[in-house]
Amino acid sequence: MKTGIYKTELLQDGINVMWFANQSDEGIVYNQYFNPMPIKVIALTLTAIECCIDEWMQGVKEDIKFTAIAYGSVYNNHLNSLQCFDEHTAPYKLFERICDNLHDVARFHAGVVDTPTTVSEYRISDEAFEDAI
Repeated sequence: MKTGIYKTELLQDGINVMWFANQSDEGIVYNQYFNPMPIKVIALTLTAIECCIDEWMQGVKEDIKFTAIAYGSVYNNHLNSLQCFDEHTAPYKLFERICDNLHDVARFHAGVVDTPTTVSEYRISDEAFEDAI
């Protein structure tokens, strides 16, 4: 189980359901826009999660419209927090790794198995042999 800030299964599940449900979903078809997972997608997903929590605030589901008027400031707060997190963890590339992992797990969820497109031939150079002698 994932632990830590921005490593909740709920975030991954939201991304999987919305954009990576199957091999024909938007996250797969338009992979170039989702790799790595964009910060705005993460902020939007966190905002949608917050809306769902708000719907159950009283213990009974209450329909709440997910609109820019109602949740625009919530989205902006999540976006700003993610940007701050990225800035504060930049030396460790932590946010970058989270985005990559969200993308890779979402592709796996959609049933996409990535295969290498090129086979690299690794050969020890003659210079390395000479240096070793």
